[in-house]
Amino acid sequence: MKKLTLPVLLASAFLFAACTPQAGPITGTEEQKAEKLAQIIESGGSADCTVTNLSDKTTTQMVISGKKMKIIGSDFGQGKKGTMINDTVYSYFWTEGEKTGFKSKLETEKETTPTPAGQEEQFDTESTVQSYEDETKFKLDCARRTVSDSEFVPPQEVKFVDPSELNTMTPEELQKLYPVQE
Repeated sequence: MKKLTLPVLLASAFLFAACTPQAGPITGTEEQKAEKLAQIIESGGSADCTVTNLSDKTTTQMVISGKKMKIIGSDFGQGKKGTMINDTVYSYFWTEGEKTGFKSKLETEKETTPTPAGQEEQFDTESTVQSYEDETKFKLDCARRTVSDSEFVPPQEVKFVDPSELNTMTPEELQKLYPVQE
């Protein structure tokens, strides 16, 4: 069986049906783990996962609870990690040690009408897997756990700016936001 890459694992996580999660580690093959994670997400459950890139040993942590998600990424250069929080209202993005980050308002979910039988969009997982290079392999380690809402609160010391606001800022405001480092 082919190993799945991170993009396919994440995409697969949103495609599978719901189940009732129980506490503890998620076990099985990488594909089975991805399917179980997808079931937890679909059912509104909670999990804490570490995705390891086996080629360079970098890790990414994902904390999921209901529709909320926090991702702490591997080294973005300069030895710093980047974080993204989706609290269901905004997505927040920042780099470790920085005083400025970005936020983006999320669109509210719209009710969708069911697609008539026979007209469903087909997703060819096998073809997608084959389209990725096989050099980079990932390992997914997840555990179901209770996740506090405080996990999805962005840090107070970081000033978050909506990119759409940048056009309306004066040069002085921009300089305060992004001071020139000498």
